[in-house]
Amino acid sequence: MLYYRNLICLENLKPQSGLETPPIGGLGKKGGKLEHIYAKDIIVKSKNKFTLSTPGRFGFLTEPMLNVQVIIESTITIKERIVMRLEGKVAIVAGAAWGGIGAATAYRFACEGAKVVVNTRRREEKLAETVQRIEDAGGEAAAVMGDVADESTWQTLVETALSNYGKITTLVHNAAHSYTKKAIEFTMEEWNESLGVTLGGPWLGAKYCIPEMIQNGGGALVFISTVNATITNPGFGLYGAGKSGLNALTRSIALDYGREGIRANAIAPGQIVGERGEASLAEDDLEEQASRDCYPVGRYGKPEDIANAALFLASDEADFVTGIVLTADGGLTLQSPEALVRPSFRLRWRDDILVPQPKEDS
Repeated sequence: MLYYRNLICLENLKPQSGLETPPIGGLGKKGGKLEHIYAKDIIVKSKNKFTLSTPGRFGFLTEPMLNVQVIIESTITIKERIVMRLEGKVAIVAGAAWGGIGAATAYRFACEGAKVVVNTRRREEKLAETVQRIEDAGGEAAAVMGDVADESTWQTLVETALSNYGKITTLVHNAAHSYTKKAIEFTMEEWNESLGVTLGGPWLGAKYCIPEMIQNGGGALVFISTVNATITNPGFGLYGAGKSGLNALTRSIALDYGREGIRANAIAPGQIVGERGEASLAEDDLEEQASRDCYPVGRYGKPEDIANAALFLASDEADFVTGIVLTADGGLTLQSPEALVRPSFRLRWRDDILVPQPKEDS
């Protein structure tokens, strides 16, 4: 399977110096079998001559050669084809109202050839915007409103995917819900509501999607977790509990269903700032600066950063990857708090220190 974008296929070629490569895709038709050439490796020297400037990039050469001259034997047909990384896939993306990780993932998947069914439980107009943006880009999408903690929502999502697109190959669960309180201050209703969405939703999604995936020969599940399943922040006990459980569920699914063609992985983002987050940070310069300051890469994350990670895990490129929690946090969790806060440590890799606060009078 090829994953090259902007692939150029050259037909009716004859290598100048008897160069031969093993047959890979049957595109070379006369003379030697020169096949599968990267577009960026081709330099047009004249009307009928090309120079391939990078050795070993056009098949498995018996003898790697540099600047191989290729002469046209007859007329040349140049076919440009973009090979989509998710071509033929059908994905359900839960938690996909426009402006966040889920919508960015659905859009990215559609741009790579997948047909998508998107979901949210509130903000219906933002879900419609996700669908509209996908369709405007030439993709295909359908929308289902509903609470992922409710089995009927998953029944409808699966039915919609099957009736519209004939199969399900991919599940991305991004939906989450929580309250920010100290660890034992939640009500029972808040506890159940949060875990019902954050952990129950992915479990129900797996329960209803995996049997359809197995019938189709396999599939991939991508759960959006968080670094707060490993480290924590004040008031994040309920959120972290749900996401920690999600990481454990990911590993169990990967083990239980791997031999039936199912892969399950999670992504642990750091701070991801979408539309609503950008508006909030724009009103608070100190918060915005501090948010960037926490990250060794010099910025907080964007929804597209996680969409790109999800694309890899959902694609056949990740066929040997299962049961992992992929950290995508801009380096947030690789540093100790001392590296960020203590002046003597911070000055080893930064050119500033945090502004000291005056001591309170005792």
